[in-house]
Amino acid sequence: MKTKSKFLRELVKEANNLSIKKFDTTIKGGESDLVTSLDLEIEKFLIDEIKKQYPNFDIVSEEFNTNNKVTENCFIIDPIDGTINFANNLPLWGIQIACIENGKTVASVISLPRIDEFYYADETGAYLNDKKISVNEIPIKNALYAIDGNNNLPSMQRMRKYSSNRRNFGGVCISMAFVASGRLHGAVFRSNKPWDYEPGLFICKMAGASIKSINGFHAAAMNEEFLEILELETAKKQNISNIFVLHSLNGDTLKMWGQDVKEKFAQKEIDVIMPEFPIRAESRYEKFKEILEFYINNGDLNNNSIVVAHSIGNAYFIRFCKEFNYEPKAYIAVAPGAIYEYPSTRNDYTVEVKKQSYLKQDSFDYIKNISSKKYCLYSDEDDKNTEKFTRFLSDTNSEGMYLKYYNHFDGYHRIYRIPELIELINNLL
Repeated sequence: MKTKSKFLRELVKEANNLSIKKFDTTIKGGESDLVTSLDLEIEKFLIDEIKKQYPNFDIVSEEFNTNNKVTENCFIIDPIDGTINFANNLPLWGIQIACIENGKTVASVISLPRIDEFYYADETGAYLNDKKISVNEIPIKNALYAIDGNNNLPSMQRMRKYSSNRRNFGGVCISMAFVASGRLHGAVFRSNKPWDYEPGLFICKMAGASIKSINGFHAAAMNEEFLEILELETAKKQNISNIFVLHSLNGDTLKMWGQDVKEKFAQKEIDVIMPEFPIRAESRYEKFKEILEFYINNGDLNNNSIVVAHSIGNAYFIRFCKEFNYEPKAYIAVAPGAIYEYPSTRNDYTVEVKKQSYLKQDSFDYIKNISSKKYCLYSDEDDKNTEKFTRFLSDTNSEGMYLKYYNHFDGYHRIYRIPELIELINNLL
């Protein structure tokens, strides 16, 4: 039987051939992230081939198995790391896989087909195009490094006192590969998606790099001294709140006050996560649940999160809380009156174009009794809404907050900015 290292090398070389096909591009996620049809096709090919050879191993992958946790025996797959580069014909992207066996990474591959570089590592070392590679140590003042992830600008500024030689490539696979081959001297990934960092970390380790992997900080460096500096200046603070903005399922929130929240708190290195759910008739609860479950599983959505939901998004979030027995640090409902548009016996939780939904009483009972701080932000736009908001305050045991700056335009229910929301989140932090 082939070694896992040889199996992965042959498999990824086959996947390289798929990357030259024509592709379609669509938006995913709330950060204007892209996914192409080849992300999906390459990942499916890799999964199918792995399952034939290793049916008892689990799969953790970016597109089809995002909710799966890393286990004692699994393969971790990123079909195209650096999709935005790929979609724009920038050659800095890669296909990467790591294999974990008995709790330890034993083999990994990073293929950069457009620049004709093929990295891999196993117990014998790290290699580039079949030649052994190692890290390159230089004086820290001359070191080149990359910082990828969320809210990186403040940490980049802090690093300037050691070295201002920052390089960013739009793909963690590039940064890690370049550390392993001695071109960079440090690489940091400030997020927790294992398909982004695990293959590269192992290659760097086997190339002699010092590595560290903790929540919000996955890094490789030319030596321990530089790794300690990177951790000191770029690692995310532990046990601090993050902010989730859940849009109205009409798609507008993220482009309006949600973006304002992100910009305000990114300056403070507070992560603002804005999942993008399908909108209108496609806005099924099952998809909402699938997306938020991913954040629950990877630890981003936790008991220290501040969750802000808009309009009908509140109905979905309340139901999600009950099903997962979840309590955020604080729950802020913005204009939740749409929950009461049709208080009928329906129980399918489908959102149609007019954003209709209905919550069962047991969901209200759950959210009312949780220990989280709860707020309802509303306006006196009309008498009916005033009545709905009064009912919501009672149903959820939340504190009411009147909005002065509440606007309509283009025929849809939208809000430009909410200064009261910024002030409230500041106080909660």
